Amino acid sequence: MKTESNNKAMDLIKSLQGAKKVIIPIVINGVSVHKGMEFNVSIGDYNKFINSSQSAKISPTAAAKDLLMHTVIDADKEMLGEILKITGTLDNITMSVVDKVTPDMSSLLD
Repeated sequence: MKTESNNKAMDLIKSLQGAKKVIIPIVINGVSVHKGMEFNVSIGDYNKFINSSQSAKISPTAAAKDLLMHTVIDADKEMLGEILKITGTLDNITMSVVDKVTPDMSSLLD
């Protein structure tokens, strides 16, 4: 039985690996401005963001903007650039993207 549960665990772990496609609807002041901005985030993109945001060499704001602009699809890049000129959008979009690419491990925090 232990082998079966180990196999299920490995299947779950492997299913969570690799690049993640994330679609974030953009709603500003109650108005839908984009039905779903698309980001493709690899583990390398995520790790670079985490490492950069914790480094004294680059600000957390620059690290977040780099993550978003590097991972957004070309068709959405211009609109994202304009949206990021609005105060607070960088934080909100970054948190949404990171939330969707990371697994729920909240039970570890109990």
